[in-house]
Amino acid sequence: MKKTVIFAPLLIMASLMTVPSAAQDNSGDQNQTIKGAEEKSLPALEEAFVEETPVFAAFQKIQSYMNRVNSLQANFTQRSPGGLTSKGKLFMERPGRIRFDYSDETPILVVSDGKILNLVDEEIEQVTKWPVEDTPLRVLLGNSVDLAAYGARVEVEPGGIKNIIALHATDERRPEIGEITIYFRDQQSEGLDLISWVVNDAQGETTVVELFDTETNLKLAGSLWTFEDPRGLAKRRRGVR
Repeated sequence: MKKTVIFAPLLIMASLMTVPSAAQDNSGDQNQTIKGAEEKSLPALEEAFVEETPVFAAFQKIQSYMNRVNSLQANFTQRSPGGLTSKGKLFMERPGRIRFDYSDETPILVVSDGKILNLVDEEIEQVTKWPVEDTPLRVLLGNSVDLAAYGARVEVEPGGIKNIIALHATDERRPEIGEITIYFRDQQSEGLDLISWVVNDAQGETTVVELFDTETNLKLAGSLWTFEDPRGLAKRRRGVR
């Protein structure tokens, strides 16, 4: 399996999520975009009709995984296109919620409340927002897999690697979102285990996130999907002075 994983601060969302170039700080017309996104749920996912083949059997396993695993936490490693590596703890709860807590000195938090994905940069006191459905992670964070809607295809044993299933997804109508490939380890009777995903952006840059020590179907605290806005902290600090 091809591997490439997380980032320099300015590359984080551009590579990790392959965020559209139209994304910007939460100001002006951006508020209208975010408001509209908050009124919509993640796109419904419906199973495509395919023949009974090993690939279809693999797709059914992916569907079963999505139905079976509602939440998870794991340690992760991420490498950016520039080769920089970062590590931390990942939390995920479908539909739409995800949080990347970085354990190194990266002053970044990435968190989604189910509708909006936030990049919180504490160093420059800035928050950048995108609708979850406008990022490749919408495939991973949905409740099932819609092959037609996401232009998805399943690959069994990619590169000849045994017991690995890959789900490739791209939207030809929205190439700016980028392409995501999600890798599962097939544990046969025990089902699938999510192990990594690879994002290729519209500029051809690649980012890979790999998961370790994964625990599934945990009761995760609601506070994980919130954050303290560093812009408000900055104002309060200036007020104290």
